[in-house]
Amino acid sequence: MNFVLPLLILTLAAGHSGLCQSSFSPEKETRRLFNAYKPIIEKKNNALVDNPVVITGDINGDGKPDCILSFVLVSKDGGNALGGHGFSIYLNTGSSMKVAGAFPQMKYCFMVDNIKDQVIYAKEYQCAPPYPSLNRTHQFVYRQGKIQER
Repeated sequence: MNFVLPLLILTLAAGHSGLCQSSFSPEKETRRLFNAYKPIIEKKNNALVDNPVVITGDINGDGKPDCILSFVLVSKDGGNALGGHGFSIYLNTGSSMKVAGAFPQMKYCFMVDNIKDQVIYAKEYQCAPPYPSLNRTHQFVYRQGKIQER
């Protein structure tokens, strides 16, 4: 009878810690980290961040889902012209996400489509309206802390 209360407390604590671990979401953590940094991006570029999209997949070969957050920059004054775009890289540590950098500037406009087997697939598109006009596909890999075209 004397050990029932400590056993109950131990059981509740074990159940609680399991809930905390299972609630980790790479996508949600990526968005949280990005949203904290978003005002700096907007101020630096004198533009608004629009349409942030998280793409998930293992980019560094550790078996954990990493994330790439893509976004476009639009004018603060409105209109439909894109002021630029960016791709932030977040690596999964197992219990949190770590900002690992960004894609380098390319000489073409593109969007990340998906990540499979450590390969990042992207689609190049026309940099002026109509934007959906696709030109070709590209493949990237994350090696030695950098994005490289495959």
